[in-house]
Amino acid sequence: MRSKLVLFACLFLSLVAAGFFGYRWRKADSQLRETVRWTHFVMDSLGTSVEFPHPPYATAEHDIIYWQWVATMAQLQSRKWQQFVRDWVGLRSTLLDEAAIAQLKQEGLEDPPRQLRESLMTRADLIPFPGVLGGTMEIKDDSIVLLEPPYAFARFDDGHVGGSMLLQYSVLPGGRVDWKRLWASLE
Repeated sequence: MRSKLVLFACLFLSLVAAGFFGYRWRKADSQLRETVRWTHFVMDSLGTSVEFPHPPYATAEHDIIYWQWVATMAQLQSRKWQQFVRDWVGLRSTLLDEAAIAQLKQEGLEDPPRQLRESLMTRADLIPFPGVLGGTMEIKDDSIVLLEPPYAFARFDDGHVGGSMLLQYSVLPGGRVDWKRLWASLE
């Protein structure tokens, strides 16, 4: 009778242990899927996807190190893509070559693309159309394209109506920029 009781206790304890470890395994698997889904979402929102290496076959202590490594690699890749996007936007919005930039530096501009953009964004008076519904027309930084010197193209809007204009600039002594509107059109 005593041996049956010990056998029953061992069977009961093994079922409890199996249930406990099964619960822990399902919880860890759920956390893994959630982490992978979140990381894919973050990386896809940056315009790229990520391929994870297979997890190491080791104890649970090493899994923490693995996921910290994955998170660190995802952050590094995210920063790399953010820098790529910033560089791409900068290249897309200027047609100034190295010679033109060097010439503008000789004329007194320290950082010609940045200074030209900042100067133009402050010149809402160049927009020949008043804002609609009481709005104020403005030139946004991401709408400016620096063409071959001394020209620039810019879009403007007031949140309701917008337009485009072609401008000519000249660098005055002291690094100041003078702007002249050549053409403008309301859309």
